[in-house]
Amino acid sequence: MAMWRAGHRSVYELDEWQQVDGFARLLHEVCGELDLGRDKEWLVYLLEQAGRLMRGAVEESWHREYLAEFILGLSEALTFLALIDYYLVFLRHEGYLPVVRAQEVTGRLSAVQHALAALAGRLREALRAGPAGPLSVSPWSRN
Repeated sequence: MAMWRAGHRSVYELDEWQQVDGFARLLHEVCGELDLGRDKEWLVYLLEQAGRLMRGAVEESWHREYLAEFILGLSEALTFLALIDYYLVFLRHEGYLPVVRAQEVTGRLSAVQHALAALAGRLREALRAGPAGPLSVSPWSRN
């Protein structure tokens, strides 16, 4: 399996990381605004947990030895984004999340999904092009 080197750069320098981190912060802010009552507080917990796990998947996978492991981390983050989307749709339809705020959050969610999917796609193509040995691929190729 292809090894990759992130060089001396950090995940925190990636444009996609900035989007992930900004979205996680926005999500945390939105969760703090929600007043669902004790019977639905578990929903806020799930939403916050999915946000933390999404962010953590990108951050942790960056430090893996193999490019495929970073790509898997991006895929895992996308899965958490799908869960977040589901929770947000539920909250909006039940009237717990105002439409304007829901549009803001889902717009940012879509942007993050697009950015991570595009990055994963670029890296997958690089992996397909050279599946053995060290890769010179860089996540900054389009930044």
